[in-house]
Amino acid sequence: MTDTSDDDALSWDGDAALAAPKRPAPLIDDGARTEGGRASGGGFALVVLGVLGGVAVIETAFWIRSAFELQIAASLTTGAGTPLELVAFALNLAGRVLAVLAPLVWYAVVAWRVRVPSRRLALLVLGALLLVPWPAILAVA
Repeated sequence: MTDTSDDDALSWDGDAALAAPKRPAPLIDDGARTEGGRASGGGFALVVLGVLGGVAVIETAFWIRSAFELQIAASLTTGAGTPLELVAFALNLAGRVLAVLAPLVWYAVVAWRVRVPSRRLALLVLGALLLVPWPAILAVA
């Protein structure tokens, strides 16, 4: 037999108003969230991310190879030094540098900024296909 006055001694008036607010339920709870709240694609997505990172490095190496080929390197000259030739030289050089950096920059930006794992993998595969170093591949064949 419990005395109700003992239970009343453990609580005060207004205790219900001081209770901590309840945390709202997540809008989407698919189990793909980690402790930090970021989306995780799981082990398979991590392996595919690593493979696509390797593809980006290989594509960069082939773009470097194609940028330094003798036939293409011969076109890298300032000519007679007229303003138009200097602008053409600068644009040619900028195009080569951007072509070499494009696969790594694409990979880094997509892997860093895209949060949804399926969209991240799709964009990385798209980038791997779009940034194929055709000059190096056609020179080998």
